[in-house]
Amino acid sequence: MSSNEYEIHQCIGKGNFGDVYKATQKSSSSVVAIKVINLDESEEDISVLISEIHFLSKLRSNYITRYYETFISDMSMWIVMEYCGGGSCADLLKCHKKLNEETTAFIIRDVLRGLNYLHEENNLHRDIKSANILLTSAGEIKLADFGVSGEITMTQLKRNTFVGTPFWMAPEVIVRQKTGYNEKADIWSTGITTIELVTGSPPLSQYDPMKILFEIPKKRPPLLTGLDFSENIKDFVRYCLIKDPKKRPSSSTLLHHKFVKNIKRNVNILRLIEEKDEWFSKHQKYAKKPKYPLKPDVEKNDDMNSLIKWEFNTRNSFNTRIFEMEQTLLENSPNVIPSVRISSADQNISVSPLKSPVSQAKSPSFSIAPTSPLSPLTPGPVTSSSSERPPQSSPKAAPLSQEQSPVDAVHRKVRPVNFLDDVLLYCLEGLYNRARAPSTKATVRKLMQNFMEYEAEQPGLTQAFIEEVLILKNVGISSISR
Repeated sequence: MSSNEYEIHQCIGKGNFGDVYKATQKSSSSVVAIKVINLDESEEDISVLISEIHFLSKLRSNYITRYYETFISDMSMWIVMEYCGGGSCADLLKCHKKLNEETTAFIIRDVLRGLNYLHEENNLHRDIKSANILLTSAGEIKLADFGVSGEITMTQLKRNTFVGTPFWMAPEVIVRQKTGYNEKADIWSTGITTIELVTGSPPLSQYDPMKILFEIPKKRPPLLTGLDFSENIKDFVRYCLIKDPKKRPSSSTLLHHKFVKNIKRNVNILRLIEEKDEWFSKHQKYAKKPKYPLKPDVEKNDDMNSLIKWEFNTRNSFNTRIFEMEQTLLENSPNVIPSVRISSADQNISVSPLKSPVSQAKSPSFSIAPTSPLSPLTPGPVTSSSSERPPQSSPKAAPLSQEQSPVDAVHRKVRPVNFLDDVLLYCLEGLYNRARAPSTKATVRKLMQNFMEYEAEQPGLTQAFIEEVLILKNVGISSISR
């Protein structure tokens, strides 16, 4: 799958790492949501993004937005997700100001169902709030935006990362104690979200978030008080906001609480969504503007073919990835970055690591594959290395005659391919020209310099590197461990 297979409609929001668009898959006419992350501008490490995708690819719940696929288009990562046409609970609050207890209980019940699934799978969300609770056009409740989600493993039960939204953060997340935190942090955020839904805002929202941040662990847990609220919702919030996470109930326990168990059947979410949509059509004159607008050529580029598929093996370690090379890397224009498709694997695949079938040493450090492929730049056998590099200033070719085609001219005069100059540096130069940020250009320039230095120290390194890439295509499937 690639970007040209989707028709982008409009920006519908912003997630933790990028802009979110409503789009239609052309082949199926299915409406989807696409989170587009500008890799050139993003301050996040790519491993964090891959971790989020790996997390999403494993989720299978009716209470969590469904993940479809991921691919890279130009300098952006596209994460294709289920589209929730009803908007978010935060949108409901903008229109209705606050929700009644019955509606809140209906929403929170399904939030707990989603959290119960996550926690049973040893995952946590870490950013529960109204903006991350979405509604489908049919009125279903879905948890979304897992940009800060994490996975609890046997070797990483401690959490020392500082993520989430301040007003909804659990005290243990803020102080980051040596013991870390676990899924009980989601329960605290659920309690704060309950208050948000029935009052219109989270506690302490009138203060600057960074100023109040470190006051939250010192203060007593917020409570719902007054005659406007039932004892059931007061008790529910009180349990969610127990300061000691060890004493805080689990999501499965809270699902048996009277507040969410005794929901009336007359909750009309669809009516609230319709009223919200009508309100937004009157009060929002301008569409949401993305932080990083998509370039037209990215959306219409027919050359953005899927070159690599990443299949996450849900039964094995995250470090094991299955790569399927669909086309050879060097048959494509160096000005087009290969698209990457990442989808969830439904079957257990096991592939042994590949070894390069190289033989007959050609340089002091590397062997040459017995049947090297042809360069896409010049026909003829690939024979050169940096130690056999032709002069930088080669004579100009004679002009073509009217009866002579460009192909005839190339075949008439064939020169050996220089892997460093003709292939690797040529591709990196294209990457350099496409980079937008000065820091990105500097990084690519440094990479080019490093390759030139390493090739000078170890002649043949570049050729061996390119051969390894081409071997992947010839074999088809390889497992790579990080």
